[in-house]
This record gives sequence, structure tokens and C-alpha cells, in this order.
Amino acid sequence: MKWLEMVTKKDILFDYFKSNKLTTAITVVVSLLSNVFSIVIPVSIGKFYNLVFGLNAQRSKMLDFLPSVFWDTVPHFLTFFIVLVMLKVIFDFAQRYQVAGMGEKLLMDIRKMLFKAQLDIPMPVYDEKGIGKYLLRHSGDLKSVQNYMAKGIVGFAVDVILLCLVLLTLALLDKDLLIILLISLPFIGVTIIFLNRLLHSKSLTQRNYKSGLLSFVNITLRSILSIKAFNRTVPEMNRYEKRSERVYRASMKYHAIRSVVMAVAPGLFYTILFSILCYVYYQQQSGLPSLDAGALLTAILLLITSMPVFRRLLRVSTFWELGHISFDKLIKVLHLAENDEAFSSELKLVEGRIVFSGVSFQYPGSVKSVLLIDQVIHPGQTTLIQGSAGVGKTTMIKLLTGLYLPGTGKITIDRQDLSTVTRKSIRKAMAVVSENWPLLGKTVFQAISYSRKAEKRRLAEDMLDAVQLHLPENLKLSLDSRIGDLGAGLSKGQRKLLAYARALLTDKPVLIIDSPFHGLDRATQRQIADLINGLRGKKTVIVFDQFDQERLLDFDRFISMKEPVEFSTQNQKKSHVNSN
Repeated sequence: MKWLEMVTKKDILFDYFKSNKLTTAITVVVSLLSNVFSIVIPVSIGKFYNLVFGLNAQRSKMLDFLPSVFWDTVPHFLTFFIVLVMLKVIFDFAQRYQVAGMGEKLLMDIRKMLFKAQLDIPMPVYDEKGIGKYLLRHSGDLKSVQNYMAKGIVGFAVDVILLCLVLLTLALLDKDLLIILLISLPFIGVTIIFLNRLLHSKSLTQRNYKSGLLSFVNITLRSILSIKAFNRTVPEMNRYEKRSERVYRASMKYHAIRSVVMAVAPGLFYTILFSILCYVYYQQQSGLPSLDAGALLTAILLLITSMPVFRRLLRVSTFWELGHISFDKLIKVLHLAENDEAFSSELKLVEGRIVFSGVSFQYPGSVKSVLLIDQVIHPGQTTLIQGSAGVGKTTMIKLLTGLYLPGTGKITIDRQDLSTVTRKSIRKAMAVVSENWPLLGKTVFQAISYSRKAEKRRLAEDMLDAVQLHLPENLKLSLDSRIGDLGAGLSKGQRKLLAYARALLTDKPVLIIDSPFHGLDRATQRQIADLINGLRGKKTVIVFDQFDQERLLDFDRFISMKEPVEFSTQNQKKSHVNSN
């Protein structure tokens, strides 16, 4: 598939059908056979009627191409009929299972694409739009896409084939029946279009309100600490009830229209049946050749068989519309992904000399810019970049690791501009110790070791012992200790120590540390300081902190970050032009 920034709905569907040719072919075949048996059963019932009552009408010889032993006697016919029913059940099961399987496979492929895209979305986009917004795409939108495939494409095709077979069978019974149906179709079509548009409008309103309620609940529960601390339970509950009431009213309007649609389907069917009965009565009263009893019974049964098809066709445009909307939303998320292949080269570390040249960065909507102008970090040295809270230390870490790109200026390593090399190659050279980098995994071993293989446990255990050297035995973690979601089951100090263990185990040439001793007791601070000081001359260590930790760490160089400055819109536009 083409890169995600260019992908369209057609690309996704084309690639799906192309890579699932066998599954698609099997689904088509079993659907055709299921539809054939849907026609053969009512025709055979008409045949049975003629057989029992001794009729031999010409119109009822549609199954005479089969050996006469199938219906020369009633017992033979009953055996033949039960076989038909069993085959119909088998192929109905196969059809439903295959169609459901196609929908689930498409869903699995899109989920994989969406998850990969979300992992590749640039950090500024996440910071601006919020992570929770993308998580919502894994619910309603994916369900709509599944319905688009299963009911809007495959199901619609199966229903159209069945209707064509019904029309063909009715034409073989009596051409006038086909004419009656063709005259009825324009009226049915207009009715279907009108009701579907009305249903779509109400469905979209209901969907938007539900999505808004889900987003509200998500944001509210993420703010639970503030809600409890400031006694905001009652006002938040009131806000929820208002939104919930809107969802209820929209849902009732939707169900009212949907009930009309579901009631109209049998009404249309009975209207067609009424026309056929009038036609048969007219033929008899006029002394014209008319349908025999078996053929009439066959026609009625065929129409009964078609009634569920009419119901589904009344709703199919809703699946199309919602599917289009959901595809558009999901594709917008896919387009946000950053293509690492778009960068011209890999970062090649020679010495590891890092140079900041006129670097600034401004968050969208902010009037202030983070600055770090013309600074050099020498390889093998330990450098302290110092600044007060809010000066932009965390932002600078993200710039160094390629998560952000500078608004103006550039950062180079060994004369290689970080904005031109792949993001992965930058992060292969840098390890980060920061509270903003959550622990991943369920156990300590999974959290600190990139490789989960058993042979890596010894190295992980040695590193864990090193960072916990001065902790009391009852506070020490083992490799199999559970850490909770993102380390929620650990204390702040334990998370910090595991962050050190994770970063040091990667053995990368550049180590970036944010607030090196925050959350650690004095004895552990000294132990960590010994580990960091032991890296002098071996690794480039960059420490970001508010305070001078010279008493514990041996720094080779000090850099003071400037306070964020006002940044005009005109300068901002210039910075974007220069960065491009």
C-alpha cells in the first residue's frame, strides 16, 4: 500500500480485496449458491402443490431439468425437499460466516494501520489535539467501517443478486409479473431514497451526540483528582445529565424514523403482492390464461423470500453514508502519521558533537518561544543545562530526540542536521531518563529491557541491583515485580530508578537526564551520581535541571537556558519559512 499520507478509501479496499482473493471468491460462490437455494425452495413448493393436486401446468416445469425420480412421488419429493433445506442451511451459514469474516479481517487490517499511524503521529500534533481523541476512533468509526464492508458492499451485492434471481424466476413464471414489478420499482426506489436520507440525518445527529458524550466522560474521568479535590462532583454530574438527555432525545428521533423504515418494508411488499393478486383476478375474470395455483403459490413465496431484502435495501445507504464519514475520519488520522522514510539519511555518529545554532521553538497558539541559541555540547562530557520551571527544558529534550523540529535554527550532531535524518536513527543514539517517558510493560523486566528474551534477564538483574544498591531489602523490586499500568503501582522514586535502569541498559552513546535526583532519597542520589560520574569520557551526558547539582555530579560545562520570549506572528511566519 502507498504511504499513509497519501492513502484513500479506495486504496484500502482495493488492497484488501487484492490480498484476500480466495476469501472473496469463496464468499461469492457460497452467496450465489445460498441465493439459488432461496429460489429453488419456493419453486419446489409450487411443484409440490401441483403434484399433490394432480395439476400439470406448463409454467410449473421449472425444475424438470432434474431427474424425475426427485418428484415422481410425494415421498421422493419430501426427501428431495429436506435435502434442499439442509443445503440451504449449510450455505446460509457459510455465507454469513464468510461475510462476517471479511468484515473482521478488514477491521483487523485497519486497526493495525491506525495503531501504526498513531505511533507515528508527530508529538506536536498529539500535544495540540490530545491522545484521547484518537482512541475514540477504535469504537464507533471502526464499527461503521465493518458495516460498510459486510452490509454495504458484500451484503448489498448478495441482495442485488437475489433480487435479480427472483425477477428472472418470476419472468419464467409469467412475463406480466415481471412487468408489474418493474412498474413498482421506481416508486420503491424513490421511497427508499427519501427514507434513507431522513434516517441518515437522524443517525448522524445521534452519532455526534454520542461521540460528544463519550469525549466528555473521557476528559472528566481523566480529571477525577481535580473533581474530587474541588468538590465538583455535582456540577460535573449536571453537565453529564444535560448531554445524556440530548443523546436520549436524538436517539428517540432516530428510532422513530428507523421504525418507519422497518414498517414500510413489509408495506411495500404487500403492495406488490396486492398488485399480483389483482392481476390474477383480472385474468380469471377476463377469461385470459392466468397463473395456475402452483405458480401463484411460487410467486407469493418468492416475494416473501424477498421481503428481508427490501428491508436491508432500505437501510443500505445509511451504512454507505456512515461508512464514508468514518473512513474519512480514520484516513485523516492516517494522514497525520510521519513518514520516517521521507527524511534523507540515517544519523551517523562519529564523535557526537552536538551544536545548537539559533534554536527556537513555539507551541501552536503560544506567544512565547523557547530559546537555546548557539551552544555546543562536546562528546564524552557531562553538561548541565539549567533553567527554572517553564523555561522549556522538556521541550529541549524533545527537540534533541527529534520528537519536535525547531521553528528556527537547527541542531546538528557531527554536522548532520537532525531535521534531515530519520527519527529512528536519532533515538538509536540517545537514551532518556525522564518522568515524562512512562514505563512500558507489566513487570520490571518488561519495563527496563528492550528485549524480552530470557537470556537478557541476567544483564537486567545486574542493572536493577546497581540502581537499588542502597535501598532496604523490603523496598527492592525484582524483575518479576508487577508495576501496574505505566508504572502506576510504583512510588515516584521506584519509577525513577527503573527509568535509569532502562536507559543505562540500552548503552547508547548519548544519555539525557531530566531532573536527575527528583524523588530519590539522599543515599540513592549518591549511588546514582556515582553511576553518572562513571560515564565521563565514555558517554555524552546531558542533564536538565532547575538547580546546580555540582555537589553530586561532576559537570564539564554549564549552559543556562533563557526565559521564553515574546514572539510576534510575523517572526513566527519567518521561522516556518526558514525551517522549510
